[in-house]
Amino acid sequence: MERGGMPTTTQLNLFDSDAALMVSKGVILLILIFYAVFALIVVRQVDLMSKTLITKISPYVKAAAIVHAGFAIGLIILAWGIL
Repeated sequence: MERGGMPTTTQLNLFDSDAALMVSKGVILLILIFYAVFALIVVRQVDLMSKTLITKISPYVKAAAIVHAGFAIGLIILAWGIL
């Protein structure tokens, strides 16, 4: 106890610790990896659909799915660099 005053206490801030920061980074990267896997599954499903149901718009849908998968993978790379 300090002389002539109240005892000092320190607050434990869980969001300030390095462990919480590393866990949150890992969770963010894990979510982005799941998103990229989902995007790759969408590419596969669109490919199967375009082989089954041939229309004039099929190449555009396939291109959009590939761009979406590229965006998802690029987002992982970007987050890895930032985090």
